Amino acid sequence: MLAVGVMLLFYLLRVFPIKNNKVIVCVSAGRRYDDNQKYIIEEFHKLCPDADIVWAKDPKYEYEVPEWMRTVRWYSLRWIYEHATAKIWTNNCSVPDYFVKRKGQMYIETWHGGLGIKKMARDCDGQVGDTFDKTLFLKNASDMADVYISNSDHLSKIYRRAFRYHGPIWKCGYPKNDMLVNGNPEDGARARKELGIPENHKILLYAPTWRERFTLEQRIDMQVYNLDLQRLKKLLTDKFGGEWTMLIRFHPNLRLYSKGYQETHPEVKDVTDYQDMQRLLMATDVMVSDYSSCIFDAALRRIPCFTFATDFEKYKYEERGVYYEMKELPFPYAKDNDEMEQNVKAFDMDDYLKKWDAFTIRMGLNETGHSAKDIAQKMADFLHGKKVTWQNDYPVTIPKEI
Repeated sequence: MLAVGVMLLFYLLRVFPIKNNKVIVCVSAGRRYDDNQKYIIEEFHKLCPDADIVWAKDPKYEYEVPEWMRTVRWYSLRWIYEHATAKIWTNNCSVPDYFVKRKGQMYIETWHGGLGIKKMARDCDGQVGDTFDKTLFLKNASDMADVYISNSDHLSKIYRRAFRYHGPIWKCGYPKNDMLVNGNPEDGARARKELGIPENHKILLYAPTWRERFTLEQRIDMQVYNLDLQRLKKLLTDKFGGEWTMLIRFHPNLRLYSKGYQETHPEVKDVTDYQDMQRLLMATDVMVSDYSSCIFDAALRRIPCFTFATDFEKYKYEERGVYYEMKELPFPYAKDNDEMEQNVKAFDMDDYLKKWDAFTIRMGLNETGHSAKDIAQKMADFLHGKKVTWQNDYPVTIPKEI
């Protein structure tokens, strides 16, 4: 009933004209100011400083946005109105299935996974992550989006197959990764300063993802996050030298738990609430994750990356499902702390980089370092009344099933 009501509201709001200078931005249900949209919209603001930019924000999460944009409460009547009257929508998680795009509006979908390990959308059929009504969800993605932004053939194939998307897919790179490709050391230095980390310290970042079953079972089995960071710190010192600061960044869905972790692990700095993940990666010297796509972002900087996953078989068959076996990845894989120790001791940088380079070729990775500027220019052209066409870098289509 809610969906039907919102659809009707969209039609009623057609009495209000589309505002030709308005852009509405949504990222991860309004939980933070980051991801691809942050970098796109900052470049867009440079091109169109007078544009009315609206950021959807969930008030449960505290963060700041630039003064040149305004916020609207996520999942509110005003939020619906802003969508109904904005010239451009951009989202990283797809719009809700009950939204109705009007003629003369543009919808840019970037998604957020890149070379992700976790399966998505229709690829999750029958898995624990199979929790939404795909018929409406995927119809929306197929019928409404003007373009999907991709950074690889791997992701483009997922858009076609898992999202049943038939429109243009522009493999221009991920805007959030421009920073990592361009490699300005000032970005890393800024993160260190904001977090109070000494300049002469090396940084280990452990950034695991969440589990669907935690939500469904209303409990969290934290044993899957039992990486021994004190032991790892000594190993890193022996292997790479220097003094180390150990950081942990939980998935936003585990944000509340992170407070308790800091109390029981005072030797580890919790950076879950640090807003800019990419800037944090610019400061990182060694990365550890389980199934999060952020490990592929970190690898763009050609730093050592390791995977630590105690529950891979369970995740593969009882969670979202996976696109790779862990041993297919270029990152040394450990199922427990003893294997992690062996992997660090045996790590060879030249061998690791050869595996990473071969992997990126196999996945058809394309990171240009200027994708945010390229997308922002298209948006500016559209607001200025120019005809915009999108390059389709993955033209193969799959017969519609929905």
